[in-house]
Amino acid sequence: MKTSRILKSGFRGMGRHKVRTFFMMLGIVVGIFALTVIFSIGQGTENQVMSQIEKLFSANDILISAGRTGMGGPRQGELVTTFTIADLEAIAAEIPNVELWDPLIMTPGREAIYKDRSATTSIFAHSPQAELVWNRTVVSGEFFDDDDLESAARVALIGQDLAEELFGDTDPLEEQVRIGNVPFRIKGVLELRGVDPHGMNRDHELWVPITTSMRRLLNVDYIRNGKLRLRDASKMAEAEAQITEILRDRHNLTPQEPDDFHLFTAVQIQEMVSSANRVFNLFLPLIAAISLVVGGVVVANLMLLSVNERTAEIGLRKAVGARSKDILLQFLMETTVVTFVGGVVGIGLGLVGVGVVTSMMGMPFAISWQALILAILSSAIIGLLAGVFPARRAAAHQPVEALR
Repeated sequence: MKTSRILKSGFRGMGRHKVRTFFMMLGIVVGIFALTVIFSIGQGTENQVMSQIEKLFSANDILISAGRTGMGGPRQGELVTTFTIADLEAIAAEIPNVELWDPLIMTPGREAIYKDRSATTSIFAHSPQAELVWNRTVVSGEFFDDDDLESAARVALIGQDLAEELFGDTDPLEEQVRIGNVPFRIKGVLELRGVDPHGMNRDHELWVPITTSMRRLLNVDYIRNGKLRLRDASKMAEAEAQITEILRDRHNLTPQEPDDFHLFTAVQIQEMVSSANRVFNLFLPLIAAISLVVGGVVVANLMLLSVNERTAEIGLRKAVGARSKDILLQFLMETTVVTFVGGVVGIGLGLVGVGVVTSMMGMPFAISWQALILAILSSAIIGLLAGVFPARRAAAHQPVEALR
């Protein structure tokens, strides 16, 4: 029997049982939809995070954090007061490979007030070298300078989202905002940066001179982070060893005591992000795979029901010359076509879903071609596997028994 005739017969059977065909497709559509959305959003998230990391860290950068934990500094409840600006000065003086350095204190959850408006923001305290060390400048106004640092001047640079929330259409330059009881003159507006790998909106923050934060806001003599830029990235390992030796010596740590600081490089941070994303791309696709398997079981059961209902049709076809392999091929084609079409529909809906989610979350739209290929192959393979048993059962019918 010709393959084209078998296909036509299969499509006619699917057309006569539209509700059954719909439910056979539904499980596959849901599974492929989930697979497409998960992989594509995962790919878009990783691309966005890696892009932000490239802006924050170059191959020449080292971040020093106070405490024995992560990038944000000491863990909650742990007060580390040993890391100071003098430490960074000593590192820069003793290691010729250090080209630039910048201290950092980040203070979250502070209220910025302008007239009758207020907003909760994070205060980032830097030196004037932050403009080069963190690759971020101002789009209007001026960056704070060495005079501002030495005098602990009450000046600030403002992120564009925070400026819009506090000032609306008013030009924020030379206006004053108050942090606690301390007024700050807006000296510049920071260029756009977006959301960082921690999920923080970097356009909704204030930058102030590090000395101003330490003396006027926090009343401390220690810092939480410091960033170094090396002249030669190929000597990164050597620099890390030298920094560790200098800090341990300056902090009077015995050989038995662990470091009271932690060093991060761009490579380490990228590995952390990739590791986290691997977990995302392992367990969530597993959920989508389970839904695909469930969809395959539904297809198999409905095809078995179809075989039982079409016993007379099978017997008649065999009586007029159809061979067992023709019947087998027909039912296999029916299940494969149903699942394949369901896969295509699932991919289409998945891409629409990715577009909606990325638009709402402000993420770049990214298509995972691996996911699309996997979805097509998965739907076809599930169709074949789900159709094997029903097709074999249909092919095993004897014409005389089927026509009774």
